[in-house]
Amino acid sequence: MTEVVRTVAQAAKGFDSLSVPTYRGSTITFPDYKSFSERGQRPRSSYSYGLAGTPTTRTLQNKLTELEGAEDTFLTPSGLMAVTVVILAVVKTGDVVLLPDNVYPPVRRFAATTLAKLGVGVRYYDPLAFDDAQFDGAAVRLVWIEAPGSTTMEIPDIRNIAGRAAARGALVGCDNSWASPVLCRPLALGADIVVEAVTKYLSGHSDVLLGSISVRNEALARAVHDAVKSLGVGVSPDDCFLALRGIETAAVRLERVGRTALELAKRLGEKSCVAEVLHPALPDSPHHALWQSQFQGASGLFSLVLADEEKARFAERFKSLTVFHLGASWGGTHSVLAPVVLDSERSVNRTYAGRKIIRISAGLESYEDLLCDIETVLA
Repeated sequence: MTEVVRTVAQAAKGFDSLSVPTYRGSTITFPDYKSFSERGQRPRSSYSYGLAGTPTTRTLQNKLTELEGAEDTFLTPSGLMAVTVVILAVVKTGDVVLLPDNVYPPVRRFAATTLAKLGVGVRYYDPLAFDDAQFDGAAVRLVWIEAPGSTTMEIPDIRNIAGRAAARGALVGCDNSWASPVLCRPLALGADIVVEAVTKYLSGHSDVLLGSISVRNEALARAVHDAVKSLGVGVSPDDCFLALRGIETAAVRLERVGRTALELAKRLGEKSCVAEVLHPALPDSPHHALWQSQFQGASGLFSLVLADEEKARFAERFKSLTVFHLGASWGGTHSVLAPVVLDSERSVNRTYAGRKIIRISAGLESYEDLLCDIETVLA
């Protein structure tokens, strides 16, 4: 029966919901032959196939474009893929990419495997000592920034790096996942591209995998769009709906977790087993001045460096947790601890290599409960 396939039309007029509708669909239909045959010539904001976007995904793109102060935004299935798509979109064989020594470790893996196969060179730099020497003898196309650095929380001087890169004709991309556009806008500081792990604070509930790429001009928008289209990158409209809902409370959540994390950092720094607290919002942090000049606040992620101890003792510390969870991600409503021992993840500055580090992501539980729980870890 044809009737079981045909959809009965229902007008939506009068149903003015505050919630963004979730449009699911792979096939997009056209009213006539001409519009169908010319679909490839339409602007990227139009609809041609579900993979290229739905009204739900475009709503999230537009929201992030506004928050970042960007020309356009593109979505990817993860924060990591946002980084890798950017690099693939702007580099070619023979180009060199400058990566910070504290970059997200999977990006190192991408550089050592995919970029190496493509003949793209990679140099690692100390994010706290960036100068023109980084460009010597290299056709640098892209300088990548992570602000702050993964695990060790160094704050780079985005303006300085962007200025030096621009003078050499290189692009600057920045992973802004720690702060989100609520607390930092790298494009306003001189970056050309900003990436967010929407998985983290923007979605905020540990139930979405999503990334975003926002660019400052149309030329970069075309380059990223071509890469996204060629690679067949698409995202779920259901995930975009959840991200849009999460963004509405992002500022409130970040204020709460930022306050909790800073109080924990101050208190835990007094523990005898803690050698160093890595949190840029602490007044005695060597990165405090740069943090103040570039960020409008701090998120809930920071790290503790423990005094020297045996690996077995380090492993024993995490058996009594009742509020914190052990996990690799962060940015959600639940507090998470990640035991970290850096080694191959650092090649330029080995200050923290081999040290026992606890990365803490403060959630929305009460400060008193979190403090009591982490004190049992440090006892």
